[in-house]
Amino acid sequence: MEGIQVIARAAAILRAVGAQPDGLSLGKLAQATGLARSTVQRIVDALEMEHLVQAGAGGVRPGWGLRRLGELPGSGIAQELRAALYELFEATHETIDLSTLTGGEVLFVDRFLSDQPERAVPSVGAIYPAYTMASGKGLLACLSNQEVEALYADAPLQQLTPNTVASMPALLQQIDGIRAGAFAYDLEEHALGRSAIGLPVGVHQGVALAISVVLPTGRFERQRNTVEQAVLRCVERCRTQLSSAAAAV
Repeated sequence: MEGIQVIARAAAILRAVGAQPDGLSLGKLAQATGLARSTVQRIVDALEMEHLVQAGAGGVRPGWGLRRLGELPGSGIAQELRAALYELFEATHETIDLSTLTGGEVLFVDRFLSDQPERAVPSVGAIYPAYTMASGKGLLACLSNQEVEALYADAPLQQLTPNTVASMPALLQQIDGIRAGAFAYDLEEHALGRSAIGLPVGVHQGVALAISVVLPTGRFERQRNTVEQAVLRCVERCRTQLSSAAAAV
């Protein structure tokens, strides 16, 4: 019976998170479910390990694993783009991310994990500032420079590794290049041993979107050209798909 009770409590938390996909604090989750905050914390930690929720500064939100299981608010975009993302996975066999922006952080909307023995996989529970990731830089390129500066006005840029972009002028220079058509790169900026290549898809129905391929740094230079060409094809297909979907509405 105890196991059934845990499942019922986890289901209650998932229903509350699904009803408020923009994020709920642990306290509000406790109020919504009638559970003790400590119980909510333990269950959220377990759900996050399974990628069913994603917790960050903005609260607890649906994780990419949960979005795969059903049509939650906001997941229709992922459904539209899944075929293109899978094509990118088939071309690279690396970890593929579709992301959006929440505050100054990256929120994963969908993901295909690499099937290679050595692969780049996300750290459970880790939340990354957008400027430390290729997808995040692509998302920031969808904003104006003034909006980017406002996102991080309260504190200096956090240095997650020695390679993390260190200043706002340097970040804006990279973002200007991405807007002009350059790829977005993460060269061990969010975690040592991991690198990534990405591009913005653009803003669809008010939601900024970006795609990235994350791979072990040891394969980066060898795979760089293949990955870049595959990302470019994927983003072009995604933009066409979303334009067609918008025209059909």
